Amino acid sequence: MQFWRFSTNALATLLSVVSLASASGPADGNAIADPNSAVVKLTTETFKEFLEENPLVLAEFFAPWCGYCKLLAPEFVKAADTLNDSHPNIKLAQIDCTEDEKLCQEHGIRGYPTMKVFRGEISEDYEGPREADGIMDYMIRASLPAVSHVDNEDALKELISEQSKPFILQLNGDSKSNETFNEVAQQGRKDNTFISVDSSLNKALGKKITNIKIGKKPTFLLVHPDQFDDAREISGDKLDVDALKAFIKDESIPYFGEIDRDTYLMYMTSPTPLAYYFYDKPEQRDAFKEKFEALGKKHKGKLNFVALDATQFGRHAEVLNMDPEIIPLFAIQDSENNKKYGIDQVQHPKGPKFDVIEKFVKDFVSGKLTPIVKSEELPSAEEKAANPVVKLVGHNYRDILEDTSKDVFVKYYAPWCGHCKKLAPTWEELAEIYQSNKDGAEVIVADIDHTANDVDVPVEIEGYPTLLMYPANGEIDEKTGLRIPVPFNGNRELDDLIDFVKSSGALGVDGTVTKQERDDAGADILEDEDDEAELPEEVEDVKDEVNKKAKKAKKEAKKAGKKASKKAKKAVEDDEANDEL
Repeated sequence: MQFWRFSTNALATLLSVVSLASASGPADGNAIADPNSAVVKLTTETFKEFLEENPLVLAEFFAPWCGYCKLLAPEFVKAADTLNDSHPNIKLAQIDCTEDEKLCQEHGIRGYPTMKVFRGEISEDYEGPREADGIMDYMIRASLPAVSHVDNEDALKELISEQSKPFILQLNGDSKSNETFNEVAQQGRKDNTFISVDSSLNKALGKKITNIKIGKKPTFLLVHPDQFDDAREISGDKLDVDALKAFIKDESIPYFGEIDRDTYLMYMTSPTPLAYYFYDKPEQRDAFKEKFEALGKKHKGKLNFVALDATQFGRHAEVLNMDPEIIPLFAIQDSENNKKYGIDQVQHPKGPKFDVIEKFVKDFVSGKLTPIVKSEELPSAEEKAANPVVKLVGHNYRDILEDTSKDVFVKYYAPWCGHCKKLAPTWEELAEIYQSNKDGAEVIVADIDHTANDVDVPVEIEGYPTLLMYPANGEIDEKTGLRIPVPFNGNRELDDLIDFVKSSGALGVDGTVTKQERDDAGADILEDEDDEAELPEEVEDVKDEVNKKAKKAKKEAKKAGKKASKKAKKAVEDDEANDEL
């Protein structure tokens, strides 16, 4: 997993935590719906029959003690009561998993609350909001046919006026385009409304949609609510399902939107770089809204512009290498290339003016900006000499990995990782065997705190520690410009690591021989007593002094090793204890 994907997950976590902030700890109230409400209580005995009698059901699987369930309950009840009056064919129900445990297990329930939409016995996960209005909107959309066909002007106007999200229109449908449209609608009905317009309404629709001339060929339009002068068009004889899905995904993104719990996935799955405007007062966002929309339209396909409420999600600025205490701020995240750019906050302590933002965007598009690299401090000469493990940071990472004359074995770790701490003494011993910190070393044993440094990695990092060997003169990854590494997946024992260096490194350096040579060199210092008797007196004096120092050093090293081992063991035990908590 690339570093930016950790950033994405961090934002996703941040958004979900904040959206449920009021539910931290057990919430007050009752998770069980009021028996006088329209929410139906289902049990193992009544579940199947209820689904057979009702074509569309939203079922909440919950536990009475669950704090988030208590938070959801009043919203769920409100949605059920309102829908019971306006759309009585839509039913909302609850299943208490502490009472009907087997039923919940049959439906794969692993957390509370879990909501599923049932059409008979066929179910799908509910992926909508957890507020009453959002639940109602989601279920009403789910109740409609995948494609709504309209053939009179009043029905078209009414249907369009009800839309709160981008919707898709099909014009001049034929057998081929109908098949494409219906298939895409079936897959995307949760996110968009799909409307097939009778060709007799082309003229009336043309009066409302002013930026596109409606002809006679099969055409699909994506329209944002209240933006009928900016409909997006796709047409063509070779239009297929994948092309239409890609068009909808891309064009559903507004020129200037708001990133929150409901929209972050839409933005994060787009390969287009994301331009953030952090604000802490709505008037700051509103003052630039029209200008950002114009900028978004101008750079469509090159940048997606979003606003982010810093009072809730300001911590995400740290992921972008910006100071969350200085708001407003503007930054660009090019996730595909793992690059981040930001307007200097020291020069603009009260936030950048729009002309500054506009120039910054222009420079980004033309490739004139220098990315902000998150990096720890470079190790000092003293640190390099004292530590056999070569420390990599954002500022020296490429320099060391681009020296293709050497085998480079890198440990990617996180400071909180218990397994990383357990491996540390062995990793240091491995580095000492190959004398990694010496100029003539053929094998570089290095490590990097992956959470504190922005670096490129040619393969996905899915956990810590990740150990990668970059063989000397290896094949170059086109995207990163680094050698394609060989992952280590064996036991993290010293002998296994030594064998891996020999077999996977291009130079084939034998660490067992290297270690033996060093042991032999150390043994030469302490000669047998018989040999000592033959030495001249002045040499014996020097030899005695060397022996004393060697014994003292060996004793201190042994003592330090035991201390380090105890410290590492204690750190691992602490981590494991924290994991259990």
